[in-house]
Amino acid sequence: MEARKLKTLQPPPFQLSLRIRHPSMDPAVLSRELALEAEHSFRAGEPRHSRSGLAPTAVHADTYWLATLDPTSWFADISFSARPGLTIAQRHMPDTVAQSLGWALGSSASRFLNTHAALLHRIHAEGGQVNLLVALSAAAVGSFSLAPEAARIFADLAITVEFEFTID
Repeated sequence: MEARKLKTLQPPPFQLSLRIRHPSMDPAVLSRELALEAEHSFRAGEPRHSRSGLAPTAVHADTYWLATLDPTSWFADISFSARPGLTIAQRHMPDTVAQSLGWALGSSASRFLNTHAALLHRIHAEGGQVNLLVALSAAAVGSFSLAPEAARIFADLAITVEFEFTID
């Protein structure tokens, strides 16, 4: 009997993270409003510990919040029940988004606009900053395009998109 080849797990070609800095907002509010758990966060005014232990204890000047985004999970609640012919597209959408940076960025822009625009405008109006961090493998992502509509949404929501290229 011939052994079956197991599909080797490839790391995703890119990772999206959302980073927010704000003069005073509680990170728990950000997590609740964005429905995301922060990987790293602290609140303005909380003690800041020195790495050496020698410096006096200071406090964080701003709130900091960082979470990884999973655009593939955003399609779980989409249904094309009125159009049965689109069920194949619905089934393959998460895989397409996981492999296409352009689609992931477009989906992110649409999601931010449709579900979090008020919060993002508030953060900006209160002196905060929102960054979409895109870490991508230069070897895995040869090129990508960002639709003008997505770029416009990021600009309108005052979201800075930062790209970090990694070498494998």
